[in-house]
Amino acid sequence: MYQTSQQHTNNKLSTSSMGADSGASRSKTVVVKCSVELVGRVDEARLSAGFEAAVAGEMGGLRGTDKMVVELELPTGRGRPASKQLEWILSAVYVHVERHKAARDELLIQVEVVILGFSQHDRAQSPFFAGPDDDHDMHRELFPTLALGGTFDHLHSGHKILLTMASWLATRRLVVGITDDELLKNKQHADRLEPLSERQKAVHMFLERVGPRDLVVETPVLQDVYGPTAWDPDIDALLVSKETLPGAQAIDAIRAQNSLTPLARYVIDVISHNLSSLPDDQDLKDLKISSTHIRAWLNSRSPSPQVPPTT
Repeated sequence: MYQTSQQHTNNKLSTSSMGADSGASRSKTVVVKCSVELVGRVDEARLSAGFEAAVAGEMGGLRGTDKMVVELELPTGRGRPASKQLEWILSAVYVHVERHKAARDELLIQVEVVILGFSQHDRAQSPFFAGPDDDHDMHRELFPTLALGGTFDHLHSGHKILLTMASWLATRRLVVGITDDELLKNKQHADRLEPLSERQKAVHMFLERVGPRDLVVETPVLQDVYGPTAWDPDIDALLVSKETLPGAQAIDAIRAQNSLTPLARYVIDVISHNLSSLPDDQDLKDLKISSTHIRAWLNSRSPSPQVPPTT
């Protein structure tokens, strides 16, 4: 967890730095605070005026695997934000920081958005979930057990939006299937792939910092496209991106063969450096922030495959 050492109330900013040792190798963490005003429509939430300036000011001092943590303050007086509204807010925040990373050509700088009153809280104690839920549409967006899958290599902002939304939507158990090393050996720039154990660890550690404290997180190894969704009767829903939506149909087909009910779906947008919501006719694979792009970036700078894990 990060530590706070200085407060700058005008910009809603606090910063801290931490070192692995007392030598030259040091890791720095800055904390930027961002409040949100919910205007009405999903895409009409407004970020606090000082946020963009605070990000720009702090990003100049970061390099390598330094980290920027954004403490996101959502209004609590209007109940829980709609899931699509939260998705838009997270995308807007992550994309803004990613623009600065791309402009500085510092793709390994880590960024995390923690939601005050939700992250590291028991769900029952969160102001967003503690009271009665009178909105039936919003209640239908929540699932006791939610599943998703992916490589989660070099955990990046697209992954982090997926995982944060998954932890928001899953009320009891979150199953994050992680692709086995053997299935990735033909990936582009495979020499820069993180091993399975590091990818599993990165997912667990991120959800410990960003998700609710009482959520049960499992990271089974995926040796095919189905994983436990093919046979687990307790899984209620699947979280997918637009580009992986066809996989949800294949999962429902094999569940039908196993006499299991189809899964509900929550479809989430992916992000690029410049867009927080991508139109349907865009080439999502080329636009999104991707592990492949990070691996290519690493290989363009050094022949050595030794890269610090992104945890």
